[in-house]
Amino acid sequence: MEMVYREKLMADAWKWGAELFASRIRLLEKEYAKTERRKEMVDVFATLFRQWSKQTEAEAASVGVCYLYSDIQMRTGELRLTLYGKELYMDENQEELTWNPSCFFQMYEEDMDLIIERLEKEHPRIHQYEKDAVRYQYAEYYYAAIEALCRDMLDEIKNCEEYRLLKRTDDFFFFFGRWRGEAERLESGYGYV
Repeated sequence: MEMVYREKLMADAWKWGAELFASRIRLLEKEYAKTERRKEMVDVFATLFRQWSKQTEAEAASVGVCYLYSDIQMRTGELRLTLYGKELYMDENQEELTWNPSCFFQMYEEDMDLIIERLEKEHPRIHQYEKDAVRYQYAEYYYAAIEALCRDMLDEIKNCEEYRLLKRTDDFFFFFGRWRGEAERLESGYGYV
């Protein structure tokens, strides 16, 4: 009985989340078509590249855009931007900063309020751990949108002066994923990394 209830709850959350996000993604696309939003994002990466250049003479090998589920739980919406040396996580040369992409997590929290409100009407006695499960599930939509945005912005990031001045390996790459977990290599719209 409990499993059937939980499966129905998560299925409803998934269905309603998909419907809601379909309209939200259009608003995010409009927001990130604005010059000032794109510049904000490039500036965050430029700051990271500048920090690396001030801290070390070593070559940078990759930059990760990573999320932690705890940031969903804590409602911060922060992502970690980390520039790594050749040994990735084990390299002594690392630079990190947190990034909270404008609009994304404000919209996410608004969406969560709507989804939870609807779930509470449909599913009496919803528990906090079930709400948390819904939060993690719905966050996947927003993480996928941020990954797509990073891929879209890659050429602009690579055109900033700080990136051009950054000492980097020949096989330098960008990736997006879970903090110290699974990640996908990002490629620009033109197919190069």
